[in-house]
Amino acid sequence: MLLKVCGMREKENITELAQQVNPDLVGLIFYPPSKRFVGLDNADFYKAQNHIVKVGVFVNAPMIDVLDRIDRFGLDFVQLHGGESAVYAQEMKKNTPVKIIKVYGVGNQINWSYLSGFEPHVDYFLFDTHTIAYGGSGKKFNWEMLKTYPLNKPFLISGGIALGDWDGIEKLKKEIGQLAGLDVNSKFEIAPGVKDISKLKKLANLVKQSRSIS
Repeated sequence: MLLKVCGMREKENITELAQQVNPDLVGLIFYPPSKRFVGLDNADFYKAQNHIVKVGVFVNAPMIDVLDRIDRFGLDFVQLHGGESAVYAQEMKKNTPVKIIKVYGVGNQINWSYLSGFEPHVDYFLFDTHTIAYGGSGKKFNWEMLKTYPLNKPFLISGGIALGDWDGIEKLKKEIGQLAGLDVNSKFEIAPGVKDISKLKKLANLVKQSRSIS
């Protein structure tokens, strides 16, 4: 299981996260309306953090802007969190060596045929709770819907995940082999963009224990 901590922004908080939690992926949000938006002010600091795997989160951004942030921040992944097309993902794959995560906002149903068009061009899918704000709702979707997942591409789950959800995540992993990890954010925050390191350490320990058992 991979652990992705999204919505990071503050220098000291990022340093503490890397030293004490060491998650697999760290998400930086480049969507201006977000309360966790990362501006260009500290781009050099982020780029110098070679010991963390950085995921840039974008919502319907022009590709030229995404490519600029990849260079400025030293991004390792791009997360497409809006209504980007499969053609957009394909072009992104051609223009950059970074890995790509495509997000699907889950409402009452999941359009598997829509996602299948992205499968050749992305490295992971990520299922989050549908919201007009493109994430950060702190609400869960119905995980039971994922049990009909028909694709081979590995995926992560997000949406209001808290420490108390760990047993459910482990159970889901046993039933769905393609479940590759979890993406946490608001339930582990002190304030928008500032994470509770003690809570994240507890979660990271659970993830590590599951790896040793498997």
